[in-house]
Amino acid sequence: MLRIFSYRIPFKLPFKTAGQTFSHREGLIVSFTDSHVTAYGEIAPLPGFSMETLKQVREVLITNHSALEDAFYTGEADTFIEILDQIHHFPSLSFGLDMLNYDLQAKKQRVSLPQFLFEEFSSQIETNAVLSIQEKSTTLQQAQEFVDAGFSTLKLKVGKNFEHERSILTSLRKQFPKVKLRIDANQAWSVAEAIEQLKALESLDIEYCEQPVPADDISSLKEVSDQVSIPIAADESVGNKKIAEELIVKEAADLIIIKPMLMGTFRNISVTKQLADTHNIDVVCTTSMETAIGRSAVAALAAGLASKNKAQGLSTGSLLSSDVSDDHWLNTPIIKFSGSPGLGISVHLKNLKELT
Repeated sequence: MLRIFSYRIPFKLPFKTAGQTFSHREGLIVSFTDSHVTAYGEIAPLPGFSMETLKQVREVLITNHSALEDAFYTGEADTFIEILDQIHHFPSLSFGLDMLNYDLQAKKQRVSLPQFLFEEFSSQIETNAVLSIQEKSTTLQQAQEFVDAGFSTLKLKVGKNFEHERSILTSLRKQFPKVKLRIDANQAWSVAEAIEQLKALESLDIEYCEQPVPADDISSLKEVSDQVSIPIAADESVGNKKIAEELIVKEAADLIIIKPMLMGTFRNISVTKQLADTHNIDVVCTTSMETAIGRSAVAALAAGLASKNKAQGLSTGSLLSSDVSDDHWLNTPIIKFSGSPGLGISVHLKNLKELT
């Protein structure tokens, strides 16, 4: 049986990124039960980032419900998902249905999702903690709490007041000489500002800077990357597989940040990773602030595809006021895969609305 549920979960605090302010996260959970095995997928377009809307993917799911259910029963889900992907080009839909399909197959084989997807994968993944710009003492206190909790990579949001941000980064480096520091400018700077300000931070051993310039200007991203020593990561610029490939071929960044919900099928994500490897570009995987279902799938992909020497952006579950799983292993500084079948989480959907 194929079932579709909708969710709308408030954030504990409004979440700001790249000019967007989110008060809640909403999306769809799909489940399929066959032979006493229940698998899950999550479809959650990210407003302001995804090409498609939640309404669009919901309509496609409802319209194709019976045919999709039959495809799962007959073992033809792979083909049907590919057809839907070619017709609609909705990355979040393709990612969520692939998630459902692979979770089902992994559970039937009684192996974890990383084991099912990859011959070799990391059994544990380091994650980064995110610091928001506040008063220096408050930010340093928050950083100390993260470090005490076990995080060894901290990401600081920048792009508002450079002198204040540089002062905080200088204090962070002094207080935590061994911690990796990365910054995220969220498209805040012009090319000239990015070059000047990043050069001013070179002595602080910044691991990398995410998206210093506007996302739609790949040439500007490359100009900054070519002129500063701090590695540059493309985040919002990696809006879909096609753009990611263009960015990689032009070598416009030193790293790419992959949000699987924006990339589509698992195959699309794998092909993008392979292309990045040929150009010596590192890959970091991050969530799109999904529920535990989506985050566990992103973690599984990160285990096999992400650069092993980089912390991944997976520790976002604490942003949500509630979740569809009570498992806590996803919300830790180091994610350790238990080997449990499929996504490896217990799921409760009782409070969600089921769509007919």
